[in-house]
Amino acid sequence: MKIIVLVKETFDTEAKILLESPNNISQKDVKYIINPYDEFAIEEALRIVEKFGGEVILCSVGREDSQITIRSGLALGADRAKLIVSGATDSITVSKFLAQSISQEGFDLILAGWVAIDDNNAQVPARLSELLQIPLVNVVIEIEISEDKIICRRDSDDKIEIVETGLPAIIAVQRGINEPRYPTVKNILQAKKKKIEFLYMEKIKEKVNINISYDVIQSKRKGLLIDGSSPQKAVTILVEKLKEAKVL
Repeated sequence: MKIIVLVKETFDTEAKILLESPNNISQKDVKYIINPYDEFAIEEALRIVEKFGGEVILCSVGREDSQITIRSGLALGADRAKLIVSGATDSITVSKFLAQSISQEGFDLILAGWVAIDDNNAQVPARLSELLQIPLVNVVIEIEISEDKIICRRDSDDKIEIVETGLPAIIAVQRGINEPRYPTVKNILQAKKKKIEFLYMEKIKEKVNINISYDVIQSKRKGLLIDGSSPQKAVTILVEKLKEAKVL
């Protein structure tokens, strides 16, 4: 089984963040880590491969120096990695770059953390699902694979959801699905020799149609401004308007 794991480089949760200008974070002494939710995805991928065989491929969009962070994922046991070198941070562009790279790679399953701790955006798995035209199961805390289908468990405040889907699919995992392992000395040494394939944005952007636009939807409903100088008068006017609208 070929499993793609989406990983994102984020600031260390214990790092001291300093601003060098109102809109820029100082890069001095900043430590980067793999997004903690993505570590759950890596661990789950490793467990699946240990049971069924196959390989685990890390896939990321980020700066070229992100390879240092990605090596820590390889040290956990992933087989190889693909790094799309780009300064893009918006979910639309990142998702399109990932879709292009993953389509060329081929896969049976994509795993990802359901959210990144830096921007709390949680859009990439869903956008990638749409681009690749495969199902997404989000915020999963348990996975069971049987033949060509996958059964996922999702917990909410008042119920447990069991979702079954075929493969290939994207599964976005939540904290509690597993306990990530620590890298062994042997795996750390082996990670230095594992392959990271660099894909530069300039080489693939022509194949990816990136057109980002935002529309503001104008409300068709008209508002009503009531003089609030006299509460009794305001209530009277409001009641009359509600009666005219046949709400009362």
